[in-house]
Amino acid sequence: MTREFYKILEISENATQEEIKKAYRKLALKWHPDKNPNNREEAEEKFKEINEVYGVLGNETSRKMYDEWGGNSYSGSRNYDFWEEFEKKLRKWEEEAEVKTKEKLWQLDAEFLDREKTISEIEDESEKGRKVYIYSECPSKLWEPYITWQEKIREMPITIVKGKKERSDELKQFKEEMIAVIRKIRKEMEEEKEKKKQEKQQKEAKNQAEEQAKKERENSSINRAITTAIQDIEKVMSEKEIKIEELGEYSNYKEQINSLTRVWKIHSLREEIIDSICELAKKNNQNISEFTSKNKQEAKGEEGQISGKSDDNQKPNYNKLTREELIKTINQKDLENNSLKEIIQALERKIEELEEEIRELKAEPQTSQIQQEIKKRENYLQEARSSLEKINALNNGNPTSDTGNNKSNNNFLTSLVIGGGILAVVGLTVAALAIKKNKKRRT
Repeated sequence: MTREFYKILEISENATQEEIKKAYRKLALKWHPDKNPNNREEAEEKFKEINEVYGVLGNETSRKMYDEWGGNSYSGSRNYDFWEEFEKKLRKWEEEAEVKTKEKLWQLDAEFLDREKTISEIEDESEKGRKVYIYSECPSKLWEPYITWQEKIREMPITIVKGKKERSDELKQFKEEMIAVIRKIRKEMEEEKEKKKQEKQQKEAKNQAEEQAKKERENSSINRAITTAIQDIEKVMSEKEIKIEELGEYSNYKEQINSLTRVWKIHSLREEIIDSICELAKKNNQNISEFTSKNKQEAKGEEGQISGKSDDNQKPNYNKLTREELIKTINQKDLENNSLKEIIQALERKIEELEEEIRELKAEPQTSQIQQEIKKRENYLQEARSSLEKINALNNGNPTSDTGNNKSNNNFLTSLVIGGGILAVVGLTVAALAIKKNKKRRT
C-alpha cells in the first residue's frame, strides 16, 4: 500500500527535526520484532518501513528534496521510486553545485587578481620619476584620505562579469583617483624640492657673499694693521734715532709683520719691536741727551722754549721726556692743545685696536693661550678707558675722585705702547695735569 512519509511516522508536515526523531523512536520501539513475537512478520515489515522513512525525513537535505516533489509513492521496499528520484536529484544538485563552485572560484580568483593588479599599478605609478611615499609616512595632506588605501582595495565590493571584462569598474575608478592624487603630490614635491634648492642656492650665495665680505674686511683690517704697525715702528725709530741695523732680530721687521695673518699678532709684534727700540734708546742715553740739548737751546733762546711752542713751528717730543721733565714743562707753561689732542687721539686709537683684537681673538678656537690673550687685552682695555676718562676730566677742569692723589696718578699704566710710545707718557700727563690744577686752585 502506498502511504505518505509523514503519515507513516504519524506526524504533521510542519514537524521539527526533534519531533521527527521522537516519533521515530516511539514507533521503532512499538514495532520492533522482538516486541511482537506473535506478529513477528508484520512487525519486521513495519519496522523496516519506519527506518526507511526516517532515513529520508531525519536528514534535512533529503527531507527538503522529498518536500519539493512529495507526490511520489512509496512501495514499501528500498527500490521504490523515491530513491531513484532522490539520486537523480542529488546528482543534479551536485552538478549544479560544482558549476556554482567553479563560478564562485573563478569570481574569487578574478577579484583577487583585479585587486592585486590595482595595488601593483598604483605602486608602479608612485615609483615613476620622483618617488612618492604612498604609505603612512607620506607627508602631504592630499594623502590623508588614502592612508589605508590597500585595505580599501581589498575590502571594497566589486563586480566582474565573466566573458565581458576581467576588471571591475569600482577598482578602476578608485585607481584613477589615487593616480591623480599621486601626480599632484609629485608635483607638490617637485615644487618643494625646487623651492628648497633655490633657498639653498640663495643661502649659499649669501654665505659666500658674507664670507667674501669677511675676507675683504679681514684683509682690509690686516693690511691696515700692517701699514700702521710699520709706520709706528718707523716713527719711534726716527724719534729715538735708532737705525735698522741696531734692531738685531727685528732688523727684518717688515718681513716679519707682513708674514702675519692676524691683527692681534701684528699688534703684539709691533709692541715688542717698539719696546725693543725704547730699550735701545735708553741704553744709548737718548732721553737724557735730548733733554740736555733742549735745555741748552732754551737757555740760548735759539729755538724757543721747551714748553712745546716753537717759533719754527716745531712740536715738542713729549715721548722723550722723563716724568719729572714732563711735569716741570707742564708747570712752566700750558701744555699745547694740539699735543694733548694727540695724546688723547693715540689713547682712543689704542682702545679701538684693543677692541678689534678682542673681537678677533674671540673668533679663534678657544685654547688656554687664546683665553689668556683675551684676558690680558680686556685688562688693558679697561685701564685705557679709565685713563682716557681721567685725562678728559682733568683737561676739562673736572678732576676725578683720585686726581688729588698724585701717587695714584703716577701709577697709571705705562706698559703699553701706542703709536710711537704715547702710553708711556699718559701717566705722566695725568699726573702733571693734576698738579697744575691743584696749583691753580691754591692760587
